[in-house]
Amino acid sequence: MSAPEEPRAAWIAAVRDLWPDARVEAVGPGRSEGARRELAFLPDAERPRLLVPAGMPRATAAALRRYSHDLGPKQRASRGLTAAAVRTGLPERTLRDRLSITGGGPSIEDRLSELLGRPVVVSVGLGSARANRKPILHVLSPRGEPAAFVKIGDTGTARALLEGEAAALTYLNAHLPAPGPRGRLHVPRLLHHGTWHGLDLLVLEPLPTSALGWRPRGRAPVSEMRALFEVGGVERAPLRASAYWEEMAASPGLVLDERQRAVFGEVVEGVGKAHGDLVLDFGAWHGDWTPWNMAWHRGVLRLWDWERFSRGVPNGFDLLHYRLQEAMRTASGPPYATWPDGAGALLEPLGPTGPAAEATVRLYLLELCRRYLLAAQEPIGGPLRADTERLLALLHTNPPDTLSGGTP
Repeated sequence: MSAPEEPRAAWIAAVRDLWPDARVEAVGPGRSEGARRELAFLPDAERPRLLVPAGMPRATAAALRRYSHDLGPKQRASRGLTAAAVRTGLPERTLRDRLSITGGGPSIEDRLSELLGRPVVVSVGLGSARANRKPILHVLSPRGEPAAFVKIGDTGTARALLEGEAAALTYLNAHLPAPGPRGRLHVPRLLHHGTWHGLDLLVLEPLPTSALGWRPRGRAPVSEMRALFEVGGVERAPLRASAYWEEMAASPGLVLDERQRAVFGEVVEGVGKAHGDLVLDFGAWHGDWTPWNMAWHRGVLRLWDWERFSRGVPNGFDLLHYRLQEAMRTASGPPYATWPDGAGALLEPLGPTGPAAEATVRLYLLELCRRYLLAAQEPIGGPLRADTERLLALLHTNPPDTLSGGTP
């Protein structure tokens, strides 16, 4: 059975961008004689998660051996067994849905081979349709040795995120201790950031992960979050006097939809009135710290996806994001349908309590709402619009207690 046309078309379009001027077509095994590369859908074209280089079992197995903290012990064991089986080459015949690439000029594999100084092949991930969707390449030697990860900027939103991540990694690698006894947080080195055939390329060091590096999901990496928050220093100030609030107060003007702009402006104004005099600590945050963006390896936390990193935000945003985003994945209702009562208590390990904690929860949701509003108005922002409306309504219908301000 073939995949729905629209998802398949998105994968074919991505591959055509990576192999310029080549003919890319869906085929079955053994039907692409003369192809320069054949990519197999894994697990299949109906549920595509990866495109892996066919006929290269070591590279395919290596692409599967990528573990995040989001995977439990059973999933890790299953993935390891699958990778071991793929490495033998026996399951190759079961990967029936493929893309054949014929002809064309120099490809992304050629360009990456130049940049990295050795021959490489790529597996291609695309992810679900969303505003920040972009191809992500796992770059491997033909023998399966990890060489890099590459993010592809093929839209205005993706290019802006890549530019932000490049700046973040440059800053962090200059300010964080190197991984080891003093440094328990490892961020990837930036290997290259440039343009190729109209695409932006962000080439990153591959972070080591291991099936044995699992820790209980309920144990958030609080000490590592504190270390990141303090990188570059911490500023203590009333909310209304902070650079963070100055930027937030100006953000309704960036919202194109007139109704949303008015509602969001009202929400921002209400938060400013209620919490403007509250004294908070401001520092750095990852911006999308979740179990699926990290892995433990040899006692060091390896953390990736730094597209949303910023400085000067209230203390606790990363811990709230980690806890609340994970909780929403298993919640019975849609995201942002109800107020997260009790979320302020999650912040106690980092310091904020009482009014400061409750205000920080609201500021975190306000930060997400701003992010969603701006992303949802992009041409590819459709998948985010329902969540955006729910989050905006949640903030608007749950105004802050104007008596909750003050100094913690």
